Amino acid sequence: MRNIETLKDFLFEAKQNTFIKDAKREIPSRPNSKDYAFKKYNYYYLDSHIGKSNIIGEEIIWQNEKLAWGMNYKSKQLVDSLPSGFRNFLKSALKNMDKDFPVRGPKEYANNNFKYTCSHEGDLESFKGTEYIYYNDDL
Repeated sequence: MRNIETLKDFLFEAKQNTFIKDAKREIPSRPNSKDYAFKKYNYYYLDSHIGKSNIIGEEIIWQNEKLAWGMNYKSKQLVDSLPSGFRNFLKSALKNMDKDFPVRGPKEYANNNFKYTCSHEGDLESFKGTEYIYYNDDL
């Protein structure tokens, strides 16, 4: 049986050492995907997403080569072009994720003209969440 606290700790560490950190990408697992992986002890994490302005992705954790956790996500860009600094702001917000719920960023985070919000229902084993990024108070 898996330990949820150990899984949380591993998920937090994996996220801090992959996309957020600009880690080296893995060989794509699907056509045109961007894949990031992290291994430690008997855990393996893979974040794989496809798209640029509209993204579909999934994060999966295996423990001893058996599925231990997973999440699917979808994002949609609501403006024609992203403001300068968007990518750095997003990574900064995600670095500040809650260690007790290391799925995305914190409930709220702001820097310069950007604001990030994230809400969820449920717990790590079963949840639904929504996040927004505002620039100059606009989505």
